[in-house]
Amino acid sequence: MILSSQQDEAICAVQAWLRDPSGKPFFYLAGFAGTGKTTLAKRLAADAGKVVFAAFTGKAALVLEGKGCSPASTIHSLIYQPKEEASGIVHFVLALDGPASGADLIVIDEVSMVGPDLGRDLLKFKKPVLVLGDPAQLPPVGDEVGFFTKNTPDFMLTDIHRQAVDNPIIRMSMIVREGGKLPYGEYGDSLVIRRDELGRNMVLGADQVLCGTNKTRRSKNAQIRKLLGREGWFTEGERVVGLKNNKEKGFLNGSMWTVQEVDFSDTEESQLVLFPLDAGMAKTPVEVRTSHLWIEGREKELPPSEAREYDPVDYGYVLSVHKSQGSQWNSVVVLDESFVFKQDAARHLYTAITRAAERVVVAR
Repeated sequence: MILSSQQDEAICAVQAWLRDPSGKPFFYLAGFAGTGKTTLAKRLAADAGKVVFAAFTGKAALVLEGKGCSPASTIHSLIYQPKEEASGIVHFVLALDGPASGADLIVIDEVSMVGPDLGRDLLKFKKPVLVLGDPAQLPPVGDEVGFFTKNTPDFMLTDIHRQAVDNPIIRMSMIVREGGKLPYGEYGDSLVIRRDELGRNMVLGADQVLCGTNKTRRSKNAQIRKLLGREGWFTEGERVVGLKNNKEKGFLNGSMWTVQEVDFSDTEESQLVLFPLDAGMAKTPVEVRTSHLWIEGREKELPPSEAREYDPVDYGYVLSVHKSQGSQWNSVVVLDESFVFKQDAARHLYTAITRAAERVVVAR
């Protein structure tokens, strides 16, 4: 691949840092979708010795591997290892002699979801860390994210690579990022349609459905559960999303799981055994206790002392765009509610579209 002059500059900047990373343990390479961040990381890896690639979620790691960045895994499985206590409970501890310890360079893609705990633990390996992110996405929400992206990029890629312009998803994202409105119609295998044209098979056939508001997320999760014939609070095979970090369990905010067992459930709470749904996650089930108030959006009614006792989950068939940051899926349906976010409307839709690796259906 012939690099553009801007991409050449980026390569030189990263190589200069790699020659002496002691003064700065990480390099933040930022760029819009289609500017070639991952391609440049792969090119840099060819001359950097032993390189390991990782992303926050297994889905994003799988996309990374599909682009030729191998081996790729979740950050969690890269830097932690399971440790079974005498009681049989499994905790995750820092794997100081694990894969990250032998790397000459660690590359983290889709870095927007990496929070302070995960970020600090990554840097404990004393290895240079190259992080890739997209500032055109929505800003992180809350204080659990943005460990790397709160910093000014060390290099910002803005030129869309000419091959990327032919990618329908990149083309759609460019229109939105530049302030345009997506006309209805076909974009390769992707679509922009009216909401009433969105059929059952489109929704159930997608890898993930995204929306803007929690009200829509709750109602659409309920509709999909009904279509799947699921009743009660949780059933075996249910797709759920983690809502809080518990790194000792390997249970992270935004991680996706399937319900393997329902140990206990009443009107107020459930105790579940969850199995990682994301490819690339450590294949270790976890036990969680969750209050149903999180599903109803009433978790603030819990006193803080009680809330700390839970590892909360919610149904994961439909996610908010904010919660989807740091993830990618091959096929995505977007229930476009970007208008709700006013000055961030374009960034909201841009973030939603770029969660798709192969096909996106935008319904508005």
